[in-house]
Amino acid sequence: MSPDAEKIRTILIEDVPLARAAFTDVIENHSRLELVEAASSWAEGKKALAQPFDLLITDLDLGDGTGLDFVEQASQAGDKKVIVITVLGDVKSVMASVEAGADGYVLKSAQPEELKSAITTVLEGGSPISAAVAGHLLKKIRSETDDSSTSDATPATRLTTREVEILTELARGFTNKEVARQLGISPYTVAEHVKAIYRKMAVSTRSEAVSQAYREGLIR
Repeated sequence: MSPDAEKIRTILIEDVPLARAAFTDVIENHSRLELVEAASSWAEGKKALAQPFDLLITDLDLGDGTGLDFVEQASQAGDKKVIVITVLGDVKSVMASVEAGADGYVLKSAQPEELKSAITTVLEGGSPISAAVAGHLLKKIRSETDDSSTSDATPATRLTTREVEILTELARGFTNKEVARQLGISPYTVAEHVKAIYRKMAVSTRSEAVSQAYREGLIR
């Protein structure tokens, strides 16, 4: 990489000091990256993302919030790359991250070289996933494929975890702005989720969505 080439502005959000130090070292020693900020909490991360950046590397469980909020925020900007690095290797966490817009998913047990490789892969347009969790995803895909011919799943049952969470709050009578405040995300993000909910459920109003969700047992 040419010394004059523009570097990738990177923000790291990690609440564990030792992990944050290790990831910071990887970023600062990567020839294509420039560390803009290393945030130590959800609150700090929210402030950090107010400044220009190109790549976000975030943990999921931040103690005072979830990194999924930042994955959604960055991915909706359209021109950002996102890597999740976490101890959570279960299918639910992986799928939630992918659905939120993550470009890569790396476990904290990975060696520094694996994280460095994942960063390079994402910058080149790839979608790296730690080998330890890839097997779980393959099993899920195979299971869904096997069940597809006999499944009578309705659109509502295909809602994401976040969409169900938002629909539940809407069923309680909260407005989009109130839901956004409770979940720590923007009203715009809530509105986009609501549009997706309506599309998947083939409805046009909140009352229709809530009624259908109750009938199908999606919310209680």
